[in-house]
Amino acid sequence: MFSFAYPAALWALAGLLVPVAIHLWNRRPGQVVPVGALRWLTPGANRRVSRLQLSQKTLLALRLLILGLLVAALAGPQWSTPAPPARPQVLLSAGVMQPSIVDALRPSLDSLRRQGAQFRLLATGFPLLPDSAFSETTLANGSPARNEHAAYWPLAVQAVGQFPGSELRIISDNAQQHFRGTRPALPPRLRWQLLPAATDSGAWLHSAARITPDSLRLLTGHDRTGNSVFKVYRLPLPAAGKSLAPVAGLPPLTLVTESGHLSIRVGRAADSAAYQVPVLQPLRVAVYFDAQTRAADSRAVAAALRAAAPYVPASLQLHVTSTPPATSDSLNWLFWLSDTPAPAVWRQRAATGLRLFTDAKGSGTASESLVFTLDGTTFQLRQRHDLPALPSSMPLWADGTGQAVLDFERVGRGGIYRLHTRLHPAWSSLATDGQLPAALLTLLTPELASGPDRRALAASQLRSTTAASEQLRQPAAQVLGFGPWLVLLAGLLFGLERIWRHRTLPSSSPA
Repeated sequence: MFSFAYPAALWALAGLLVPVAIHLWNRRPGQVVPVGALRWLTPGANRRVSRLQLSQKTLLALRLLILGLLVAALAGPQWSTPAPPARPQVLLSAGVMQPSIVDALRPSLDSLRRQGAQFRLLATGFPLLPDSAFSETTLANGSPARNEHAAYWPLAVQAVGQFPGSELRIISDNAQQHFRGTRPALPPRLRWQLLPAATDSGAWLHSAARITPDSLRLLTGHDRTGNSVFKVYRLPLPAAGKSLAPVAGLPPLTLVTESGHLSIRVGRAADSAAYQVPVLQPLRVAVYFDAQTRAADSRAVAAALRAAAPYVPASLQLHVTSTPPATSDSLNWLFWLSDTPAPAVWRQRAATGLRLFTDAKGSGTASESLVFTLDGTTFQLRQRHDLPALPSSMPLWADGTGQAVLDFERVGRGGIYRLHTRLHPAWSSLATDGQLPAALLTLLTPELASGPDRRALAASQLRSTTAASEQLRQPAAQVLGFGPWLVLLAGLLFGLERIWRHRTLPSSSPA
């Protein structure tokens, strides 16, 4: 479609009257013609001689064309081609890419495909799903790799930002383990469809902990139409390889020892649906802090650990001190909050199972990034102190640009956590927004994150997640401007006008 960027500039076309006026007033002087008799000059002839007439009409038209081109160039002529509307995006979780579920969804998916929708996997990067991914042969051979710890809330926020002009639809399972963390406000253009994560709603073993040398505490769960009911059982500890006392709703339970670690196998060894739950041991946690620089940090960490302690399946023994703990202490966790590096002996103890947690040293640089954790928690990063990347480290928390905020280096049976910021209100919002207990609980009990969790999210919990309003940005139209070309054409015509005027100048001079 042709248009002008500045149509008000077209008023300058009134200036075309100036060359016309100049041509009318710039009359050549008449020639003196000897006449034998003046009586033939009638008054009508005199009027025809004195009438204003345009001369050099071709030159005048050329000059008017030059001025018209310049005015048109100032008005910004452009040809805009409307961009095609953004295609709807349908994001499917790996949990719904099952033959029975896809067959039930096929009429709806075919309708969306006819509307031009693109199908993507609800995962990092949102990879495209080709049409062959929905064929019976592909689904029978195996669906996309399932990530049991994928957090759907951060993925939904990223999809809103990555596809700003598209209608979004998410089709996912309702497993509550994917909806951990802060629930964000999502725009109305995003529609979420929940599907059952499993066909059965039987009981499952959520966690197991050794509370005394000869007893276990089991936590079982049972889903009832979106509401999860938990029950605690206390059972005697049998010998390795022996069965535990029966638990209502659960298959046979067997105590298994592997590499010195206890776990409970749920189901028979030959059963394909059997799974194992590790037996958690009591945790001994120490928090050492520098009284001069880390007092506020230690208070935040200690408060978060005390808040998370009731949710640790095994007991948690906490010791907060400004004196370095003795190296002979049998600790499971050590939070080292100081500008002084942790002694090498504690790093060596990591090989035997110790988890060492360190924070940023010295001053930091200002930052305004949003940080995403593995469990779906998000918090605001205010200052950071980047540490050299280690080839063997694994990022656990990362900001929106993908830079690591917390990484983990495995050392033997333990490891070292490096926090690129501090747990201080001036460095991050974790200490003040109430999310630090949940974030530390995920680090303290990684076995729970890897264990089964069949809790289901009720569809009603998604209705309050939509934001009030959002402007749906349409793709920008493709605009081609003609202004520079008109100026170039006007310049060429001006050169032609000068040549023409130069050639006609001698013949137009008076005799």
